[in-house]
Amino acid sequence: MTNDKGMTVLELLVTIGIFWLLLLLTAPGLSAFFSRMEFHAALRGVSAGLSTARCQAIRDNQPVRAEVIPGKLLLSQDAGRGWRVIRSFDLGDKVAVRANSRPVFSPLGGVSPLCTVTLERHGRVCRVVVSMYGRIRVYNGA
Repeated sequence: MTNDKGMTVLELLVTIGIFWLLLLLTAPGLSAFFSRMEFHAALRGVSAGLSTARCQAIRDNQPVRAEVIPGKLLLSQDAGRGWRVIRSFDLGDKVAVRANSRPVFSPLGGVSPLCTVTLERHGRVCRVVVSMYGRIRVYNGA
């Protein structure tokens, strides 16, 4: 009498072996994929943070400062008692992020001083540039 209702242990081991072999072959590609995703997440965080700073300054009719520190973008507002952090954007710790200044967005949407935020990981470089009118642009490459 034969049992046609399931798999034998040998068939199960062969299936698991083929699965692990395919996983080992695709692992380097997955690593590069996750690396790109971390870079793009940091880039989106910087862009969203700067856009939020501009919108917050216009909405509250108060200046908002953006500051890049390792792994974070901090938004601060000065309500007469010094700069206080009102919002934080996590950029992750695997992407090198640096800015040439701490831009302050005015209630009219402009910014001073002009700012360039540079993101770099494994030779890939992107720049986020804030113009004097508060426009935020992303440039790929060096």
